[in-house]
Amino acid sequence: MSRSARVALVACVVSASALADVLPLYGYGPRAAAMGGAMTAEANDFTAVFYNPALLIRRKDLNFGFSFQFHRVIPEISSKDLAKPIDCSQCQPPDNVGTTTGFVFPIAGKVKNRLAIGLGLYLPTSAFVRVNAPDATRPYWYRYNGNIERFVLHVGAGIKITDWLSVGPGVSVLATLQGRVGGGGGALANVDLFSRNVKVKELDAALTTRLAPTFGISVTPLKQLRFGATYRWEIMLPVTIPAIVELEGIGNLNLSVNAISHWSPHQVSFGAAWDITEQLTVSLDGEYQHWSSAPSPYVSLNVDLAGPTLAALGIDKALDLNSPATPPGFVNTLGFRLGGEYRVSERFAARLGGSYRPTPVPLQNVTGSNLLDGNAIGLATGIGFNFPDPLEVFEHPIQIDVAAQMAFILGREATKPSFDVLPSYTYAAKMFGGMAMIRYDF
Repeated sequence: MSRSARVALVACVVSASALADVLPLYGYGPRAAAMGGAMTAEANDFTAVFYNPALLIRRKDLNFGFSFQFHRVIPEISSKDLAKPIDCSQCQPPDNVGTTTGFVFPIAGKVKNRLAIGLGLYLPTSAFVRVNAPDATRPYWYRYNGNIERFVLHVGAGIKITDWLSVGPGVSVLATLQGRVGGGGGALANVDLFSRNVKVKELDAALTTRLAPTFGISVTPLKQLRFGATYRWEIMLPVTIPAIVELEGIGNLNLSVNAISHWSPHQVSFGAAWDITEQLTVSLDGEYQHWSSAPSPYVSLNVDLAGPTLAALGIDKALDLNSPATPPGFVNTLGFRLGGEYRVSERFAARLGGSYRPTPVPLQNVTGSNLLDGNAIGLATGIGFNFPDPLEVFEHPIQIDVAAQMAFILGREATKPSFDVLPSYTYAAKMFGGMAMIRYDF
């Protein structure tokens, strides 16, 4: 078989993962992570480009930051039938290792203190974009197995309408991987089986830009009390890889591999932040996610063998295959995040946070689906401190933020039918990690 045909067949084992963004999973920046991600009304630097673009206007100077993060998931999966093992080749999610960068650029001139532009970027160290989903007979962690390995880009603007009201439009950037046979794309091979000669072999696919809008609003009725809300449109990375293998004198083998990768649901976040004293701030967020429209995380495959010779023999339909992906039956969720920051002095702050994230994934008591996920309880802590530049290169103090995180994915059980290839099993997991960031206001 030609190289192009093999490419198409290899694509059959390439697949899609779940949640698009690593930022909702672990947080954007140590301050946010340490406060449980409760930032919809409290983000005060470039991380607002993700949490609520309307808050970008809070910065009066150019703000820049760079961070490094590491997270590891420790799964616990046990078969309830010791005589029937589980294929656990995909049970261990990859470590999350990556860097984040961001900035806020307040616009001067006639719109000074009225308009600020922000950008946030996350880059994994292992792969720019990874598309991964195992076969349905192999259990894998829906949120953690592949979604963390992709770049993340958020762009937004904060616009101050009045002294107490600001709004923030923004976009999340992803892509579409698509090849089109007959339209100048996809995989094409012309094969003469009798001479075992490949006459034509082509492969053409494009990774095109895909945008999802974000909109935030911030209301400040009192200086010490703030409210915020953010809406994020669903976003995904569709993968379409068609291929045609022309078998001279026999017919055409048409293949089509389709998947939806890095899917995130429509989401509404709402929060409040209260400066109880000049030193102490408490923030609370709610997070509604519309998971019920989620596509299947598994690959769909279509195979069509057609041609006049095969039709004359009456076997042109005998080898056709249609394996559509079944919707996963997810449910909508409502989670909560809580954070606090105590500013000991102008130089030092201590932070604490927690979160509850319900799972959208139903119990996997069916055959043909083994998506691992559960309700998660997260805990975090961190500190922030600043100091003058000892080299006197920078005029303003340098800010350092550090956070440590832990999450417990509560245990569940998958009760499988007796005819399933997998036994019934139990599963749970722990996640731990942290991040450190350097920030500076120019």
